[in-house]
Amino acid sequence: MGMIEVNNNYSTILVRQQREVLHIQLNRPEQHNSINALMANELLEVLKEVKQNTKVKIIVLSGNENQFCTGMDFEAVANQQKEALMNQQPDQYYNVLKAISEIDKVVIAKVEGKVNAGGIGLVAASDIVLANSQATFGLSEALFGLLPACVMPFLMQRTGPQKAKWLTLITLGISAERAYEIGLVDEVTDEIDNLLRKNILRLSRLETNTIQEIKSYTAKLWIIKEDTKTIAVNKLQRLMESETVQKNIKNFIEKGEYPWER
Repeated sequence: MGMIEVNNNYSTILVRQQREVLHIQLNRPEQHNSINALMANELLEVLKEVKQNTKVKIIVLSGNENQFCTGMDFEAVANQQKEALMNQQPDQYYNVLKAISEIDKVVIAKVEGKVNAGGIGLVAASDIVLANSQATFGLSEALFGLLPACVMPFLMQRTGPQKAKWLTLITLGISAERAYEIGLVDEVTDEIDNLLRKNILRLSRLETNTIQEIKSYTAKLWIIKEDTKTIAVNKLQRLMESETVQKNIKNFIEKGEYPWER
């Protein structure tokens, strides 16, 4: 498989390069791979660095065996920690999704376990989504009075507007097979490592400039524009500042109570 180069300069992600493939693993297992400001910044940093690496054609984004990513770090929000995503740069999460969707590499999301809320955004922004049969996918934001505002443009691009709205409204996790049916997942398997290897083998034959042309051309045909970020981030920020939302999050973190249980 070739020499593996490991980068240990990050706190929330694990990064290693193996020939033309860069592996990025979300690595906050005790926080269920939730996203805080540091993780968003580290993801942006490594994506910026790899953009200059002409040897890399493929990026594999993964989580842990039982958790891919559960979205925004609510504990940091409830405790008003400086690492809360919205407390520092509220647009940083959107910037991560945009960077994933635009980078001139093929981004493969290797999904095992639970994907929720902002984790859906990472999946939707990826070019190819491979999931094991035990994976689940859900958008729970509306339960707390929130919207998946930054997720929605990328989710709509993958599934279409109606299924994106449906997933937002039901607030319930769906199976990998159902995610495949609505277009959120491209392939489902019980042998995800073998499937990943097959995809990498095929994709590695593409020229880097061809990958870039495919992604840039596709982007021009879709509705995500410069002002999409402003609309999405402003909507999320306004909702996050709501006293009701703050109370809902705090009660969930401190007491394990959902809003309707109070």
